[in-house]
Parts: sequence; structure tokens; C-alpha cells
Amino acid sequence: MRAVICLLAAALAASAQDSTAEELFRTAVQAQQRGDFPEAVRDYRRLLGMRPDLVDARANLAAALVHLNRFDEAITEYHAALKADPKNSAILLNLALAYYKKGDYRSTSSELSALHAAQPSDTRVAILLADCYSKLGEDPRAVTTLMPLHQAHPDDLDLNFVLGSALTRTGKMIEGAALLEQAGRQGNSADAYLLAGSALLKASEKTRALEDLREAAQLNAALPGLLTQLGIAEEGNGDNGRAEKDLRKALEANPQDFEAAVHLGGILYARRDLDQARTFIQRALELQPTSTFAIYEMALLKSARGEIEAAVAELEKVVKADPEWLEAHVKLAALYYKLGRPADGWRERQIVDRLTSERTGPHTTPQQ
Repeated sequence: MRAVICLLAAALAASAQDSTAEELFRTAVQAQQRGDFPEAVRDYRRLLGMRPDLVDARANLAAALVHLNRFDEAITEYHAALKADPKNSAILLNLALAYYKKGDYRSTSSELSALHAAQPSDTRVAILLADCYSKLGEDPRAVTTLMPLHQAHPDDLDLNFVLGSALTRTGKMIEGAALLEQAGRQGNSADAYLLAGSALLKASEKTRALEDLREAAQLNAALPGLLTQLGIAEEGNGDNGRAEKDLRKALEANPQDFEAAVHLGGILYARRDLDQARTFIQRALELQPTSTFAIYEMALLKSARGEIEAAVAELEKVVKADPEWLEAHVKLAALYYKLGRPADGWRERQIVDRLTSERTGPHTTPQQ
């Protein structure tokens, strides 16, 4: 900034525009440096009224407007500056950042993709571009953008976080979790450990998931969503007592937490506290009426209470929505026989035999 002040002040003095313009620039920069952005904006606008050709003053004005969250005005000023200096990479990056802060990720990605093409080794541009792709739901493009840079910068914390997150959302849970764990260690990042643990739960890596989630809890026990994932991991590792406590805390913090409700219902069902189990499974179904996991749990609950026909009706919904769910077919076959419907029971048994022969292990129950 000091270099810009000196250069621009010299240009003003040499232009014979008298000392007023030079003084305006100095006071504008001083106001900007001390955080008085409204005053900086006023002085830059007065200066540009006298000297509209001053690119640096216009870029500084845009930066001050960004600090005031006046993003559309800032973007207009950045575009005006670029008309005079179209290849100025600093202004191009700041324009992209203004779009980003505005929440216009499509325009951000458009600006950044041009910068990335011109400067493919610039990690800051690539990471921001990949983050925009992820925010736009284009995680494969985020992965493609960052993977070549990761090989050259394997210890870049921000790169590992953005790339790891994108990988998990493209289904590469183990690979993404490894990068997120690295980011967690590098930056003592509870967020990174939470994302890693959640991904590992989906990959059925329950022990490692629990380790990551406990790391997250040590760093920030109040992180939103952490108690739910921690409770699920504890349940998966057989610690239902601790899981119940954490899931209840999660629901106290957020009564609309579907995952906490459905897993707590399952824990209570397992201990045959059927009345409490119904309360939480019903809450889960109110939050997500089409969840096959919650419908399956309700079917088990109804079967345990002797409501066999109602349980069959629920299980029929489940196997229709997820024909490959082995346990649901097993339970449905047993209930058909209990209702005296041997033909239906036999049909389900044939499905069970086919599914069993097609896999080396049982069908994994969905998380939700």
C-alpha cells in the first residue's frame, strides 16, 4: 500500500492537478488504513471526480466498498478499473473475491477460471476456485482442479481441507478422510476432524471415525453436529450408554436433528424401552417421512409390540424403496410366516437367498 501511495502521489504532483488531488488520495488511504471506510469512500469518489483515470484509486475505492458490504458498487468499480488495466491480476483477483463475498459463486468461478488458466500453479487461486465449484455442487471439478497441485503441495492445509471435503462428497470417503485428518492435525481443526469422522462413518470405518470425532470434541466440543456424529460412532462401537447421552444432548441443542432422533430411537429399541423408542422414531419420521431407516426402525418397534400387520406394512414400504436391503427381507419373510402367509414368506426367502449369494457380507443398514 505504501508503494502505491508514493507512486500515485508522484503521478498527481507531476500532472499539475494541484495539491488538492494529492491530499485527497493521502487522506483516503489513511482513512482506509485505520478502518474508516465511509470516509475513504467519500475521499476516493471526490478524487475520481477530479481524476477518473486513476486506476489504483478506483481499485482502492472498490476494496473499501467491499469492507462496507456494498458488493455491487465494488464490482462496478473493479470492472471500471479493469477497462483501463484489463490484465491487472491483482484487480482481477479482488473482483473475484468481491463476487465470492457477495455469494455469487458462479461469477466468482468464471473470473477465477481465467486466472487459473493463466496461473495454474497459483495455489490460492486454485483453492478458491475449487471451493466455488464445491459450493455450486460441482465437486468433481473441484477435485480435478486441485489434484495436480496436491502432488506439488502435499502439506498445504487449505488445499487438503478443500480437496478432502470434495473427495468425500464424490464418494471417495477413505481418500478424502485421510486429507481431512491431515488438515486436522496441521491446523488443529475441529471442522476437519468432524468431516473426516463423518466420512469414515459412511465408509463403515467406525473405530477410526470415533477417534477423529473425539479429536474434534477435544478441540471444539460445541461444534454444530459433532455430538450427533459422535453418538452415532459410539453406537457403532458398542458404547450405547455414552451414545445415548450424546444423542440426547444433540437433541436438546437441536430438536429437529433427524439423525440424533433416529439413532437414539434405535438405541432405546435395542434395550427394549419401547415407549421411549417410539417417541424418538416418530419424531424422526415427522422430520423425514420417507426415510427408509426410520420406517424400518418403526417396523421393528411395531413387531416387538405385537403389531404384526402394521409392521409388515412398514417393511413392504422399505423393500419397495430399497430392494437390496437384506435384513428387511429377512424380517419381512419371518412376519409373513407369522401371519400365516407362506407363499409371501417363501417369495421373500427366495429374495434373501439371492441377495445372500450375491454378496460376501450382509447389506449395510443405511445411516438415515
